[in-house]
Amino acid sequence: MVTLNGQVPSLSHKRLAGVLSWWVPGSRDVINGLEVVPPEEDNDDEVTEGARLVLEKDPFVNAARIRVSTRNYVVTLEGLVATEKEKEMAEFDAWYVFGVDKVMNKLEVEGWRSQGRPGSLI
Repeated sequence: MVTLNGQVPSLSHKRLAGVLSWWVPGSRDVINGLEVVPPEEDNDDEVTEGARLVLEKDPFVNAARIRVSTRNYVVTLEGLVATEKEKEMAEFDAWYVFGVDKVMNKLEVEGWRSQGRPGSLI
């Protein structure tokens, strides 16, 4: 279990510190008690920004191909990824972001459309 305490200058810093803690091998739970000083009001745009930042920091995810939106603290991921593993990793990244209540993973794995697999768009 990882417990984060102290002060950070923004919600983005708090969110990134929490996700980096989740990425540490062996982490089973993260208690993010970091205080934002001066306080900032949280909202969907802040959550979206945090999720984008985390995806950009993940070396196993191509964030440039993923669109992130948030409504009522529900994050939606859309776009193309190269593999099922990348799709899964992007979803975990979004779940790790402090304040996220739900993740809607609408990412498509590249090649599924052209291969005519079940659920394809052709």
